[in-house]
Amino acid sequence: MLKDRRDAKPNVALYNVRDARAETQEQTAAALNALAARRGEPTAITGNHVSRWERGVVQPSRLHSQLLAEHFGVAPADLGLTRQRAASAGHRAAGPSVGTGDVLGLDDDTPVETDPRVVASQREWLYTRRAMGVRRSALAKTVAHLYPSEVQRTAGMLLHPGWTPASLLDLADIELSLAPAVEPPELDGSEEVTSHVRPLRGPDQRFTRYSHAVRDIARPKLFENRPCWRLLDVAFSGSRGHLSFGYMNYFDGIDICEAAAHESAATHLTNGGEVAAASWRGLRLRTAIGDPFNLRRRALLLSINTLTIRKDRMSASVLLHNRSADSVATSGGVVGVMPAGVFQPSTVRTVDHSADFDLWRNMMREFSEELLGNPEHAGDGAGADYQAEPLRSLDAARACGGVRVYCLGVGVSALDLWGAVETIAVFDAEVFDEIFAGLVHVNDEGSVLRIGRSRPTVHVPLTKEIIEELCAMDRTAPETAFSLRAAWQHRDQLLG
Repeated sequence: MLKDRRDAKPNVALYNVRDARAETQEQTAAALNALAARRGEPTAITGNHVSRWERGVVQPSRLHSQLLAEHFGVAPADLGLTRQRAASAGHRAAGPSVGTGDVLGLDDDTPVETDPRVVASQREWLYTRRAMGVRRSALAKTVAHLYPSEVQRTAGMLLHPGWTPASLLDLADIELSLAPAVEPPELDGSEEVTSHVRPLRGPDQRFTRYSHAVRDIARPKLFENRPCWRLLDVAFSGSRGHLSFGYMNYFDGIDICEAAAHESAATHLTNGGEVAAASWRGLRLRTAIGDPFNLRRRALLLSINTLTIRKDRMSASVLLHNRSADSVATSGGVVGVMPAGVFQPSTVRTVDHSADFDLWRNMMREFSEELLGNPEHAGDGAGADYQAEPLRSLDAARACGGVRVYCLGVGVSALDLWGAVETIAVFDAEVFDEIFAGLVHVNDEGSVLRIGRSRPTVHVPLTKEIIEELCAMDRTAPETAFSLRAAWQHRDQLLG
């Protein structure tokens, strides 16, 4: 057993897989005992064992790990039961390596920083970041109350009156423009005002940026500093919308947004994991940011969050995503819409960016990656081929009305201040089933949420009762709760 609670890393992957199977801890324990008995292995696993594994208090033995993987039908790595390998040298900052093998889960032969002040600083930073992931939704709802009543606060989301249309807009009614050159933001995350959320890298040196600490200490599987489009202006008028963009890098958003979220977690989370009342005390970075809709103060990166609805003649269902905390740098450990991805080019080659500067094309790439498990469109080669499958079929389905795509507007998450274009894609059942015949249950960012005990399914019914149940879950992301409730509010328009 780990002696210090700060050493206990919750096994979010194991919890998510069990939760997706809709099993209680006692049911999982009974299934493992039955499986062991068929193999001739004597075991006495209880629900308390499963609880301790999920909380990270103890690690499953080799036998128990094998049983868990066999029971859930996944690889041990998908359950967080393999040791994380150290990042390659090409992804490490210069200078001494960080962390300790026991605290950070690195390989035994990884060089470690032995100064106790550095170890304590990084241990505290990592503990806070993990706790932030577990309590992200509750923190967002609390932090939202820091902002004045003029800012609409919905389920941990901040909405500006000028950033949301009066009604659902067809995605085709939103125009984009790209500015060739823009002024740098007033804050970039390297200032003294962020020093308290940047841990020690050496005895007398802090990490210069929050993203560097994420890269070297948290080490998510998916973490690249790719070019992205920076939001410069938002305007909705009548039945039209206009979004203006410049360029930024992904880490520019991490250095401000994730740092602000970390600061709020360190301030508002108590030792027992409860969320304290909203207070500006100690929020130096958030105070410096000020108005979350000020697009000159910081570089705002947008994600495109799409609630996917499968509609047949009698009912409708949605897909939701268990985002793995060990795989993604943002919003790990939450239930989110599917797909969701950063608005960014498919290649670093700027000559090919014009073809990518389109909301729908960005969404199509994410459908391909998250629902079908295809490789991410990223790299230094040619950009995405939009005539290749499944992009071609998605485009054709939208052109003939088999899929309709709507925009709810642009919102800002209260906790991390990330921006997002909130969208809803409604697929006719036969179109969905044809394009996504190879729907995967596990992808690079997590697993598809499954509900139901007797016959688990990834198709979550779109009903008022289930929406309210999902929105009440502490793990449901604020923007997901917002989109689910909006879908129910506009169900007549969406579902006809």
